[in-house]
Amino acid sequence: MIKLVVSEDKQSKDFIKETIIKYHSYVPSTSSVGRRIDWVVFNDDKPVGMIGIGSSVYPPPKDILRHTNLSMKEYKNVFNTFANNWRFCMREKIKNAGTQILKELRRQAPLYWKQKYNDDLSYLITFVAGGNNGAVYKADNWLQIGKTAGLPKHKSVSMKWDSKESLKEKYVKPTGEDKKIIFFKKIEHNQNTNTSKNK
Repeated sequence: MIKLVVSEDKQSKDFIKETIIKYHSYVPSTSSVGRRIDWVVFNDDKPVGMIGIGSSVYPPPKDILRHTNLSMKEYKNVFNTFANNWRFCMREKIKNAGTQILKELRRQAPLYWKQKYNDDLSYLITFVAGGNNGAVYKADNWLQIGKTAGLPKHKSVSMKWDSKESLKEKYVKPTGEDKKIIFFKKIEHNQNTNTSKNK
């Protein structure tokens, strides 16, 4: 049985860090900017992977604005209602686990986002690269809405937390390399979101 447990102690955080570094196929980095909530994935009480959400991206790819029908200013105003599925990493293959994990993430994420940050979570996004096609997201009915403009490998920039001066230094012009597929999922708030803290 698949179960997600929010990471709140050193042991689970160490497990998540090790999982990403050893098992993530194309971005084995645990660094992130802004908000973040991670879960340990259990299969029959054995920890087998992790999934996490964090702050969305800014500036957003044009396809996100187009899909949501938001201007850049409107997106910035509702920025904290978006979360990025920043990592999803398994240590072993388990049949049909992916859709179960994403379904449970959609159930728990709005609750913990509200509890931790006092914002309503309305949208989940994720970016898929490394030769992957996002089949697990498609199976969970996430929409493939486009691609990023593409930055050189291992170069990215988040512009929400920097001054205009520092942005000039950090800015990396899109080059068309290392494009990522963008997947999008609207949170259905009428679903059962009852959950409990770690037991």
